[in-house]
Amino acid sequence: MSTPITAAELRGTELPVRRFGEGYDVAEVDAFLQRAAGALDGTGPGLTSDDVHAVTFTQVPWRAGYDVGAVDDLLDRLADALRRTPRVGRHAAAPVLTAADLRAVHLPGAALLAPGYVREDVDALLRRAASALAHRGAGGPGLSVDDVRAARFGSTRRGGYDVAAVDELVERVAHALADLGG
Repeated sequence: MSTPITAAELRGTELPVRRFGEGYDVAEVDAFLQRAAGALDGTGPGLTSDDVHAVTFTQVPWRAGYDVGAVDDLLDRLADALRRTPRVGRHAAAPVLTAADLRAVHLPGAALLAPGYVREDVDALLRRAASALAHRGAGGPGLSVDDVRAARFGSTRRGGYDVAAVDELVERVAHALADLGG
């Protein structure tokens, strides 16, 4: 049995690249692993071990791709971590969100040519939310639940954040502020 992986380990993993033969598409694997790391630490959309087992990646025989065996082994560790961690998954309760969590969040990018939220717009709201969470009750800058839920972000097809991941995080921010009486 493999050892479950943490979000930090997953983000720091460097997979071997194959130059010849079958390999997995690097961009597809990287996007999925970024999403998975967010699921593990509660900063992104939920993910279950079934989702990990169901994922497929394009095999790229004539260009550089991640070693198939290494990726599959990593996915086994990821599925094990998701099975063992009760707070992770689509219907599980998310951990309490803190200012430090918001400052460290790594949101996944939107898929190629898919609409995404403008990063600067999202980052500005997350900075305000982190400040509000850090200074709640100490006369810090105010940000209400209504402010968060009313936030609107520009849309882009180039380099934006994944819409579902942002929407889920914004809802978690609203809940965190509500828990503090915001």
